[in-house]
Amino acid sequence: MRIAFVKQEVYQDLYVGDKSFTSSELLFSSMCRVGPIGLFTLFNSDFYIVKEEKDRECKIWTKVIPFTKKKFRQLKYEVINKIEGYEFFSPASDKCNGFYSVDCNSINWNRYDVVISINCSIPYRIIKNHTNVLWAYMIGEANILSKKVYFGYDISLNQEIRGIVGGINKVIDFPYTFVGSNCLQNIIYGEIKRAPENDSIYAEINCVEERPVKDVPQIDRVCKSVNLKLKLHHQNIYENLVRIYDSKYYLKIGGRKTRGNGAIEAISLGTLVLMAPKDITYSQILPKEAWIFSEREAIEKINYLNSNEEEYIKLLNKERELVDQFIVDYPMYSLETALQQKRTLKKANKYASYNNINFLIYAFNKVRQKGFKKIFAFMKNGW
Repeated sequence: MRIAFVKQEVYQDLYVGDKSFTSSELLFSSMCRVGPIGLFTLFNSDFYIVKEEKDRECKIWTKVIPFTKKKFRQLKYEVINKIEGYEFFSPASDKCNGFYSVDCNSINWNRYDVVISINCSIPYRIIKNHTNVLWAYMIGEANILSKKVYFGYDISLNQEIRGIVGGINKVIDFPYTFVGSNCLQNIIYGEIKRAPENDSIYAEINCVEERPVKDVPQIDRVCKSVNLKLKLHHQNIYENLVRIYDSKYYLKIGGRKTRGNGAIEAISLGTLVLMAPKDITYSQILPKEAWIFSEREAIEKINYLNSNEEEYIKLLNKERELVDQFIVDYPMYSLETALQQKRTLKKANKYASYNNINFLIYAFNKVRQKGFKKIFAFMKNGW
């Protein structure tokens, strides 16, 4: 399949470049996260930043993270760490989104079998005229528009990896961090031209609440017990990935539950993930042998694996196999199935609107614990 991956010039994450960039150039241009870099390493996809269109569906991003319209529109001409409140970001590119943005109408969409958009970047007036293309959106924060498909798109990608193949009601499991089991390891090795040091434990970022992360006491204690260094999260994507690459273990003890994008990155970098299944939404990628529930269990597991290298390699290979299965194989099969169904129908979806009632119900459920003032602010920002 020929795939195009698209974001708007107002989107506050991912790559700052165009379809001429290589996979590694795209990755190291990211504002923050790895994202679906496997689309480029494994499937030779094209990347576009498109201008913000005036169509209603192309403004849905203002509902995804409310109260940020004015700030994120600055991304058309400014890098993210120059925007008030986002100074802690360490973007990998000195260019703004607008530097590479192009008009939606300037792209030959018929070149592609599948177009994946972060939020709804492409207006329906274009979608309805390209019935041979499978049009998909993924909401950046995986919050609204996740139960059904809106605005004439064919499918919604929900950032889940439950192992459901083919989707339910045109909603397909597809992770934000879409990478193969060694995609990131290959990219980092190609950049630094050396094997990993394997002398450290990388502390999963959600073990603590502080940002930037300065210390993770529970992981530090484990490091001292097993005679390994401690590596912490770095906001710059290149520096952070090298830190994980050089770590032998990616460890989480305590803190808030994580979706699991960081764990996927670690496995793709060749770093063994150890954590409790209750602490990760994407628990499918963790074999039972990788489960740990306390500092004591982490110390015992790491000491055992350090003394039995064959068992370490065996467990890492299990995690790699699960990443390929749940992160790549199932989602891509679902995409292929959806494309076949679309081409059998040979027609565009009807335009289903996401209106203020939908949004206000969602907003009320999310902020009712914080008082009604925010409800009125949501209404003020409505269409």
